[in-house]
Amino acid sequence: MKKKVLVVGSINMDIVIGTKYLPSPGETITGKNLKYIPGGKGANQAVAASRLGATVSFIGKVGNDSFGHDLLHFLKAEKLQIAGVTQTQLTSGVAVITVDDKGENTIIVSPGSNEEVTSAYIQRYENVIKEADIILAQYEIPLESVGTLFELAKKYNKTTVLNPAPALKTPDKLFKKVDYLILNETELSFFAHTKSVLTERDEMINAARKLLKKGPKNIIVTLGSKGAIAINKNELIVTKGIKVKAVDTTAAGDCFVGALVAQLNKNKNLKDSLDFANKAAALSVQKWGASTSIPYLKDVSM
Repeated sequence: MKKKVLVVGSINMDIVIGTKYLPSPGETITGKNLKYIPGGKGANQAVAASRLGATVSFIGKVGNDSFGHDLLHFLKAEKLQIAGVTQTQLTSGVAVITVDDKGENTIIVSPGSNEEVTSAYIQRYENVIKEADIILAQYEIPLESVGTLFELAKKYNKTTVLNPAPALKTPDKLFKKVDYLILNETELSFFAHTKSVLTERDEMINAARKLLKKGPKNIIVTLGSKGAIAINKNELIVTKGIKVKAVDTTAAGDCFVGALVAQLNKNKNLKDSLDFANKAAALSVQKWGASTSIPYLKDVSM
């Protein structure tokens, strides 16, 4: 039987506006290239894993509105198994994103229907959890729901992957159920309780080693154009960055996570999985949008 990935998380419609530069507080500027693009960390990571070779099931919620209908159509077109995706009377999740000429962005998220991915909702799909091999979640659904998900995952001895974004105070009992914790420099700094974002690799390695003591078996820190590092009790793996001209960095981290999970699902070792995920993310920043920027397996394998 082919191994399966289960992603539980957010589904948003991204309203993306291009700008020459990101506005300052109180400043009004003229935008360009308004686009509506399916997104949300959960959906982005599920699409990435699917496009890069995994069989993917999804649990989440969308609104009973025009965005919700469009998002359901999109998920089906991406060949995701979406028996766990239903509609609610809340509005669909929306993210308003500005992207400047350098590819940098600002993002404001209105969770909407994602708030109804509750613990009780997840428990309804225990059979879907039981059938999966790797289970992936993020923090754009309620934290309590992620805890319930991982409790069920470990009940059935599943591999768990957590992308704790946006960063939230996390109970140690949840960290203890995480096999792969994937986070960026900002999120690592949050959990390390530093006054500013860590920038030096040695500082990040030390912070990751301290975080290991809370329970995760592996910690992976994404460093954008500088690559990534992975740490566990036995080894330190460093993947060099790939220099490209970034058009839009939206969902680059999601692409990395989905790509890594797709490789782990094929029983690839951690070093090869990191290299593959790093290449996929480098390809994604060269295109506009969230889901629209995620490459296919043939693109990464070239």
